[in-house]
Amino acid sequence: MYKHLVVAYDESDGSKKALDEALKLTKLSPQTKLTVLYVSNDKGIGTGATQDNYTPTHALADTAPGLDNQYVGNLSASRDEKLNSNQTVENEHGISAPSSTHSVLKNVKEKLKPYQLDIEYINLSGSEAKRICEYAKDHNADLVLVGHSGKSNLKKWMLGSVSEKIAHDCETSVLLVK
Repeated sequence: MYKHLVVAYDESDGSKKALDEALKLTKLSPQTKLTVLYVSNDKGIGTGATQDNYTPTHALADTAPGLDNQYVGNLSASRDEKLNSNQTVENEHGISAPSSTHSVLKNVKEKLKPYQLDIEYINLSGSEAKRICEYAKDHNADLVLVGHSGKSNLKKWMLGSVSEKIAHDCETSVLLVK
């Protein structure tokens, strides 16, 4: 069966369904390694200095999906939300240290505790689709499970769909769960 499954998880309904599907696959093959991967827009604090996580919309244009954000605007979170968001400490590869796990991963870890599986929880920062595909390739994943976004066609056109980008760009096999 599969040796290494990577689940792209962000607490959305689609990612919860992808996680459920991954749990079904691990029941079929208990030796399967499972990685729950969360990609955030948070920037780590490298040397302990405080850092403003607000990025001007013109600087996001090269990394954000869909239309250029300088024309659409930053639709993700306000400056205050970004300043108050959880900070993570990252190593040179952009992977957060286990002691500074993002709250999304803490929540899913609690949810999966009863399953008593050996699960790795990874927090990356940057462009979601790009980082998920890079991680899957670099860690020899057999399958990436990603939830369907549920966005309307207009939102997909304007913002892009991370799941579609993963399915298109990833060198690893991808299972899109609806």
